[in-house]
Amino acid sequence: MMKKLLRKPMVIAGALFILLLLVGSFLYSALVEPPQPEKMLYDGNGDVVALAPFPPSATFPLGSDIDGNNFMLKLLEGAKFTIGLSIIVALGRMVLSFIGGYLLFLLPASFRKFLAGLADTFHYAPVTIFTYVLIAPVVMTFSWSYSTPTKIIFPMLVLMLISVPVLSLYVQKELDLIAQKEFIDSAKVMGGSHFHIFKAHMAPFLNPKLLIIFIQQVGQVLIVFAHLGLLRVFIGGTDVRVLEYDITTGEATTAAFTMSNEWAGLIAQNFQYVNSFPWMILAPVTAFALTILAINGIVYGLKSGPTYKRKRKKTKAPNVSYTVNAESFELRN
Repeated sequence: MMKKLLRKPMVIAGALFILLLLVGSFLYSALVEPPQPEKMLYDGNGDVVALAPFPPSATFPLGSDIDGNNFMLKLLEGAKFTIGLSIIVALGRMVLSFIGGYLLFLLPASFRKFLAGLADTFHYAPVTIFTYVLIAPVVMTFSWSYSTPTKIIFPMLVLMLISVPVLSLYVQKELDLIAQKEFIDSAKVMGGSHFHIFKAHMAPFLNPKLLIIFIQQVGQVLIVFAHLGLLRVFIGGTDVRVLEYDITTGEATTAAFTMSNEWAGLIAQNFQYVNSFPWMILAPVTAFALTILAINGIVYGLKSGPTYKRKRKKTKAPNVSYTVNAESFELRN
């Protein structure tokens, strides 16, 4: 399988892009001390020439935020949370769905139809809205009463469980299709157990499809992250701060900030500057778009056949000479 993947340039390019982002993000956080933000830039004479946020330049390739932080470094730091958490959520979905799908496969057909009818409703349910309704009380409304690990782990669990019914139904249907193969009936006649038949005969057909679904789920989770970010729910941790109090009404003005520089949070908390300083939105949006493009490239490469084919050597036919003895023939009338 690895040899086939190495022959697909779309898979290699997409995987390298995501891997480099993740490795670079972890190395930056572990080895590099974050630079102090600069709210003012000075010339050689010590005069102020610019105030933050700074536009893209040689010093700030992707510009800076309102506090003077280098936006490229913020994106690099948040990559491990954005991509890493999406991979963890997608992996959790696949593990739970694999178990659920196998259990559905073992259940009687009548009970499976009943559960399938319930799971089909999730096809038409807006995942972002359901997720927001479940997560918002923990990370926003009553965020002061929950610890930071809870505000990070709980949204991830909700994102995992919200798609398990649909994916479990998909796994169960794939197992049903494989179970109709003739060699499965032959394995049953030979006395193979359910686990042996699944491991030896069904898993080789199911695993490639599960790999493609896993990669697709990573992309879907990233899109949900972006949607939740616009709703002020940040998966890497949401910090709700009180900015000011109204003297007459006593109502507090609050704002949500990302605790990890994950990309959806950077988009949401800087959205108010989209007209004045567009690079503060374009930078994280471009990072999202390139990552999702890399994921789609991997999926396309996995679905397509091998790009490079090994050239077969042409073998020449051996030179064989035949001698015919005339005496071995007889003339008959």
